[in-house]
Amino acid sequence: MRDDAGSLADAAGRFYDPFPDSHKSGAAGLAAGPFAARPFSDLMLATLASLGLARGTCDDAWARACGNGTDIGLELVSAGAVSEEMLAAAIGLALGIAAEAIAETASIVDCEGPGAGPPFWEMELCRTVRTLRVCTPCLEARLFMAPRIEDLDAVLRLIDAHPGRRSILRVTTLRALQRHRASTSLMQRAEIARFGLSACHPHLSARQVWTGQQGMVAGVLISGLSALAVLAPWLLLHLLHLAMLPLFLACAVARLQAARRLLSSRRTHGGFTVGPPGASATRRPVYSVLVALHDEKEMAGELVAALSALQWPTSRLEVMLVCEGDDAGTIAAVAAAIAGRPQFAIVLVPPSLPRTKPKALNVALPLATGEFLVIYDAEDRPRPDQLEAAFQRFCASEPRLACLQAPLIVRNGASSWLSGHFALEYAALFRGYLPWLSSVGLPLPLGGTSNHFRRDALKAVGGWDSHNVTEDADLGIRLCRAGYRIETIDVPTFEDAPERFIDWRNQRTRWMKGWLQTWLVHMRDPVGLWRDLGAKGFFGFQLLFFGMLTSAVAHAFLLAFLAYTAYVVWSAGSPDMLTQGLLAADVFALVAGYVAFVILATRALDEEEAAALPRHLWTLPAYWLLISLAAFRAFRQLKSDPHAWEKTPHYASRSPAIPAMAAAAVSVTARLDAIADQDNAGSGPAHDMAGSVLRPSAATPIHL
Repeated sequence: MRDDAGSLADAAGRFYDPFPDSHKSGAAGLAAGPFAARPFSDLMLATLASLGLARGTCDDAWARACGNGTDIGLELVSAGAVSEEMLAAAIGLALGIAAEAIAETASIVDCEGPGAGPPFWEMELCRTVRTLRVCTPCLEARLFMAPRIEDLDAVLRLIDAHPGRRSILRVTTLRALQRHRASTSLMQRAEIARFGLSACHPHLSARQVWTGQQGMVAGVLISGLSALAVLAPWLLLHLLHLAMLPLFLACAVARLQAARRLLSSRRTHGGFTVGPPGASATRRPVYSVLVALHDEKEMAGELVAALSALQWPTSRLEVMLVCEGDDAGTIAAVAAAIAGRPQFAIVLVPPSLPRTKPKALNVALPLATGEFLVIYDAEDRPRPDQLEAAFQRFCASEPRLACLQAPLIVRNGASSWLSGHFALEYAALFRGYLPWLSSVGLPLPLGGTSNHFRRDALKAVGGWDSHNVTEDADLGIRLCRAGYRIETIDVPTFEDAPERFIDWRNQRTRWMKGWLQTWLVHMRDPVGLWRDLGAKGFFGFQLLFFGMLTSAVAHAFLLAFLAYTAYVVWSAGSPDMLTQGLLAADVFALVAGYVAFVILATRALDEEEAAALPRHLWTLPAYWLLISLAAFRAFRQLKSDPHAWEKTPHYASRSPAIPAMAAAAVSVTARLDAIADQDNAGSGPAHDMAGSVLRPSAATPIHL
């Protein structure tokens, strides 16, 4: 069940790889030689001297380039020593070619197809340099290039061998090449982002809520239950008990099994480790970070600060902040926050329906060049060493490991009753339940954020379903159906839970609706699902999705039956034997469910949480009743507005810093300071590059 929607998306936003194989092998060869040789040619030295850089700064950048498999110019920009525009101007001066911006109205000239290939000299140039052929509105040909400093001698020899071609050559920045390609492919990427999965594999997309067969089955069930409610209400009551109690108890047993695993596992102090050290000497690949933002202007500063602290070489990190094109407030706030940070870029999403997070991520996915990719949300504060931990796990595993889920920890659990229960849920889910599912080989629904992917695997299954409002859970199942594995790591991401009831209700409704969408989508072909997941995986899927949804309804049903029985006892005395039996079964199921959750949640808490959160467990029945109400609202909304995304608003954090996170951040900051202040300002090209002169823009972010 592998689809080609990912390859279509890749074609829509095709980029020249900023780190092509020839460049990587060249850097590797240089790294293998003696560093004392410092293989700078006279032309390279002259170019670096024109930038006013000290030899020590250049030597340090060269050492980082050899270690990271990049080039000296990228390392200088990443360290903030120069801007990309300054570097392009110096390279243009060295080659005797004008440094120029690419006009927004310039059209890309496609060299593909019979007889449409570039001339031989241009093919030779393209083997060495990142290039882009365009045609200006005046029908003038331009060949823009972004040479590396290490390639200047080879490029100059090629240009001198073909002096008649010098007039069409221009030097620009690598980001300018990327931005122009992104802008010209935007509408095609947006269309594929909306309909790629549903067009290629409609049976795996939630664009259609019900199939005709599912609608018929639902209609028969509803008609039958309605008839029983009128003709034989007590029979209906007994049937509902027989259907709901086993599923409710099965969920309780699963939680107990997860708690048992926690009890038997060794817990390190603080609860979190970094992972196996096997990849410590491996060169770091490019890591892509995607964050979808909508109405998040208040969160921009904190988010950028948290992502800037990630422990990863700046030259090997690309952070794409994906904003809706009509969300001017968020775009402006993000632009101000990322100014002077070369690893950040803004990706704009054309306004269209469905207005969902997965659609926005699909628009950005073809632009990502990283071997690995992680998703965060606006309120997330990942521990700085999370990328390192995920990378080490990937390196120690086989390629079929497609995704790693990092745990989410609620920082504001002590702030309110709702956030306290939310924190308990997250502790039980991310530190107990999901690791247990992974350990026993059951399908694992992802948590929506802090998902680390092998990018190739993500594209192989078509990315995200733009019409599913819990795209995370659906993607986890599609990965499992395609034969990939999902595991968990224990380096956390911190975030705040909703404190207002309306925010909590809307978010929980969306989750319930999305889980119902996911169950309906994958149950369109039960035989195919059984074949893809196997018997254990199939029943695990039913437990996870149908069991969870049924449990939410069953909880309200069981409480209602207890209340009715109490009324009968109060008004008419002792009930009949059958009612007493049902009452005993209900009490047992409810107590088992509560106890299982309490055991799992309390075992998953750390010392700080254990001092503040368990007091909320006394009101667990009331909280679960709210979940039942959200489930009923989700069922109604699935019919009336299935693809509506009720966004959860986020606010600037009022939570105290987590000590472990603060300590890690201090450690990472010290490390970054030791490698030339990589988190300080280095600039990107202006997003309004419409003029003919390449202008420095030290405080202007990159837009894609």
